[in-house]
Amino acid sequence: MNNKVSVVKCKEYSDVLEAVEKAVNMIGGFEKFIKPGDNVVIKPNFVSKKKPDEAVTTNPEFLHAVIVLAEKAGGNVTIAESPGGPYNTAALKGVYSVCGADEAIKGTNAKLNFDTSFTEVHYPEGKTVKTIPIINPILNADVIISLPKLKTHAMTSYTGAVKNLFGVIPGTYKAELHFRLDERKAFCSMLVDLCECVKPTLSIMDAVWGMEGNGPTAGVNRHIGLVMAAENPHALDIASCFLIDYKPNEVDTVREGIERGLTLDNAEKLEIVGEQLKGLVMKDFLKPESHFNLLKLISLPDSINAYLVNALASKPKMDYNICVSCGECARCCPPKAIDMSSGKPVIDEKTCIRCFCCQELCPKKAVKIKRPLLNRFMLKFLK
Repeated sequence: MNNKVSVVKCKEYSDVLEAVEKAVNMIGGFEKFIKPGDNVVIKPNFVSKKKPDEAVTTNPEFLHAVIVLAEKAGGNVTIAESPGGPYNTAALKGVYSVCGADEAIKGTNAKLNFDTSFTEVHYPEGKTVKTIPIINPILNADVIISLPKLKTHAMTSYTGAVKNLFGVIPGTYKAELHFRLDERKAFCSMLVDLCECVKPTLSIMDAVWGMEGNGPTAGVNRHIGLVMAAENPHALDIASCFLIDYKPNEVDTVREGIERGLTLDNAEKLEIVGEQLKGLVMKDFLKPESHFNLLKLISLPDSINAYLVNALASKPKMDYNICVSCGECARCCPPKAIDMSSGKPVIDEKTCIRCFCCQELCPKKAVKIKRPLLNRFMLKFLK
């Protein structure tokens, strides 16, 4: 269990090459992870077609820096991602273009992946899933470098190194997993299974600009000014959560990793090299509305909890002043809880599983998160 995490200041992306090299050097250097001739697959966070200045996806300058350094170590680099929605050549071309991957590979020998084949991988060690569909570029890699973005997340509260690997599952299979694992703890347990199955070689966090509030796509840009790196993605996540003032038990992927013995139970026990986290903690980092759930703070029998979920859980709500009725929310909804028959999206709250895929993939940020009044009122007295 490697619990070393490097933390390097990086004010702007113009300085990112030096910062990434320094961060990785602190944990052994690219040459430790890459041998000449290795097939290196870089997995960025390209969740959807978002421009770099929206701080939703891995910045192309950040990606370019990692490509340059991986090639310097002798790696043959491919960029691979399965974004939200369909996994086909047309979808990949659109995402790569808008997110800046086309620009990131200029001046390098790196290639963009357009192989949309995948394999059902049997993983008997899994706690929640025993079979996982994984895109073939990942399975054919000698070295996997994950480039997560530091952001909040409506369903999982935080998205980082572990959650970034959900993008190795092909297209609509993501919706199937959301539908099957419609409870947050089960879904996050699956994410930990997936991470342990893939076992990324190295994770380098783009925390120069991140996102707070109702992330991962509809939040607010936040300057953090850091690059972080680790061999152990669970250690990187617990360090990142500490940085944005989450307790380990508030993020289920982190809690699950701790319970499985994959990392230590406290960020202050990690081996932090470079900048020390204590002086960098952002106490005012905005959490998603869905994070403030009364049911987390009270312990009730499951039979009673089931009745309270609809009254107390945050839910997606359409802002029709912004909505352009494109139908993307309905297409990506795992339980098909959104009806477009009236010409505008209408959510069936009884069918909704609160995965917030509609909010995550809405191109216009027209899906808001509504926290019930009772939840707001009672939390004031229970915090």
